[in-house]
Amino acid sequence: MATTEREVDWVHDDLIDDCEAAEVDHGAARNLFDLRTIIGGLFTLYGLILTVYGIIDSQAQVAKAAGVRINLWTGLGMLALGLVFLTWMKLRPLTTEELVEAQQEDPEEEEMAESLRFKREEAGAEPARPE
Repeated sequence: MATTEREVDWVHDDLIDDCEAAEVDHGAARNLFDLRTIIGGLFTLYGLILTVYGIIDSQAQVAKAAGVRINLWTGLGMLALGLVFLTWMKLRPLTTEELVEAQQEDPEEEEMAESLRFKREEAGAEPARPE
């Protein structure tokens, strides 16, 4: 079915184009769901909670842990790791080019997959379902 010029005008919206251009320029959406942000945020949050809990530990709890304030030290370690992840994300944000490169298939990987499919078919195995 051929689309007419009128249908194309109906689908096209200048506000959507402006929004998509702003997203490419600023990259807020892609950085929000960057795995480093999620991991860094969780480690920082849990690190803060454990650090505060470790500061207010009673002497009985410290004695149970062989005299070590384990919550405090674990919390500080998690806090440091979380801040490293967040700093890494801030200093080297994802670029559009990196995302495109990550989604492109490697020719060697595709060749290996094809040879494995061929070997399975020779062995009489059922072909795998396409993804």
